Amino acid sequence: MRYFSIGLFMLLGPWLLAQAAATLTDQVSVLSTDLPLTARSQLGGVTVDRLGFVYVANFHDAVWKISPKGETKLLTDGLYGSSGNAIDGRGDLYQANFIAHSIVRIDRFGQISPFIDEGLSGPVGLVFDSDQNLYVCNFNQNNIIKVSSDKQISVFASGVHFNGPNGITIDPAGNLYVANFNSNDVIKIAPDGTSSVFATLPGVDGTAHVVHYNDRLFVTKIKSNRVYQINKTGEVRLLAGNGQTAIKEGPALEASFSAPNGIGVDAQSGELYINNVKGQWSSRKASTIEISKIKLLTITEMLSHHLDQNNQEAAQNAYLAYRSDPFTKSEDVVLAVGNLGWQYMAKRNVQAAITLFTLNSEGYPDRWQPFFNLGEVYKILGQPEKAKSYYEKALVNSPGNKRIMARLKS
Repeated sequence: MRYFSIGLFMLLGPWLLAQAAATLTDQVSVLSTDLPLTARSQLGGVTVDRLGFVYVANFHDAVWKISPKGETKLLTDGLYGSSGNAIDGRGDLYQANFIAHSIVRIDRFGQISPFIDEGLSGPVGLVFDSDQNLYVCNFNQNNIIKVSSDKQISVFASGVHFNGPNGITIDPAGNLYVANFNSNDVIKIAPDGTSSVFATLPGVDGTAHVVHYNDRLFVTKIKSNRVYQINKTGEVRLLAGNGQTAIKEGPALEASFSAPNGIGVDAQSGELYINNVKGQWSSRKASTIEISKIKLLTITEMLSHHLDQNNQEAAQNAYLAYRSDPFTKSEDVVLAVGNLGWQYMAKRNVQAAITLFTLNSEGYPDRWQPFFNLGEVYKILGQPEKAKSYYEKALVNSPGNKRIMARLKS
């Protein structure tokens, strides 16, 4: 296999990434449902539970539940301005009622019970943290409300940064991100409640909902008919949508949406679900909702595509181009690519595994895991001296690592 310099890929990275991906791109499809999702030309939130069920609100009275097979049922139609929603640790749905200024709990059978009916004015986006505290976009008051796990209500964040807080999400470190409907800003709120502008999206206002997945934010722009992505350094890039008002499938940048609003992610499959209104948004006329699904192309899927065809060089090109892309270079791909390498070892494709571990070791020379993985492979292959050399490189990057030292002693 030939290896090229990282410097060359800094120049050719975007072009090589496009060539390496070839026909592989993020794809938009329209989810088939066996019931019409009725609306009044407005849209509420979308969320996905751990089993892959999708919940869709219509900013009127209803929430639907769609199974991974597309089986659809009306979960409830007893709401009043069904807007944002979220799933708690038990799997129950919490639904904001924008017009009723309340939040209700809906169990998996559609039974509604009151949760919060005070201290709110136009609640929209909802998200839980790991301690089951609920954070609420209090749209009319331009603040973020915290509802503790014991139902104590307080203002968690407010100030000049908030302008129609609409959508909200959280990252693994506990930082909140809020989409301002009346501006183009996405606001970051630290765990201590301090806020700052994290990113500013292009186009007109109407920044709707936001979700966090795999070190990125995905944000809908209801007036622009587009979906954007934001990396962990705050850089913005268009993910999907050609700007036309239509509901069209295809490659992400060629597909189109119609007032995309709610957005949820299936954390297992990495698929995004977005609701569209079929008709003129905000006209209050009878209409239906359609759900667009975006299948995100990951670096591991791209590498698998090439390695399954035994095209080692194409896999190498894709990896280096991905890492040299300014938008993705801040991502840590060691774990994902390392796990893929062990999947290939399990399939007895040793060359593919070595390719992946080698790329990781060259892309991240200051990390110990890639060198340790190479040591493990050569130990399995019965090449102890080569294995030892990689274990020693791993130990340089992680002095005192007991796992590495145990291998060197064995």
